[in-house]
Amino acid sequence: MIRWLAVLAVVVAVAAQRPEVCDSPAQWSANMVIFDPVEGHEFAMEAKYYYDKTGLRKARIEQIDPGRNTTHRYVHVIELFAEHKAYYIDLGTRDCVERSLDRPGSLDGFHPHDVPAEASFRGLFYIGSDAVSEGHVEASAWDYYFSDRGYFWHGTFTTHGCIPLRSDGFNHTTFGARFEEFFDVVPGISDPNVFVPPSNCHPEKH
Repeated sequence: MIRWLAVLAVVVAVAAQRPEVCDSPAQWSANMVIFDPVEGHEFAMEAKYYYDKTGLRKARIEQIDPGRNTTHRYVHVIELFAEHKAYYIDLGTRDCVERSLDRPGSLDGFHPHDVPAEASFRGLFYIGSDAVSEGHVEASAWDYYFSDRGYFWHGTFTTHGCIPLRSDGFNHTTFGARFEEFFDVVPGISDPNVFVPPSNCHPEKH
């Protein structure tokens, strides 16, 4: 009986450490870093990112570094999933190209920065050091396979507030791999105009 109670206590303790799946704030902005390691078209990019789950909108102002010997380009990307349209504005030339979000090879639909209900919990860890007072943030790691989109996802979130820290995607048939990191996350959208495309946008030429 004592041995059974001891085993039960261990099981309860382990189960208590597993956080519940969670949703990130419905609207937020952040600085982000995107890295594509696929050989032949690898690139790294820093961006200011805006996320609006309520309006099914995403936007980012990208600083693209195609290579060490190429000058940087700044591009403002607006994705309006309710309208199935995306806009790419070159902030140097002010040219704006309109594209369909349903184009072949793209991931259709709005992908929220939430932990999917059926995601697999991979563990808790600290960013920083728990040996230093207020020197760490506790985070949870999750995995999920989106069978309808054919790609594997791995994400990390803070255990308090469900703030997204990292989102990685893998698909061997379309985009390969993509790594995203978020920092300086601020709830809410300070400038709603970041989702408004300019009037001079034109359809992409094929």
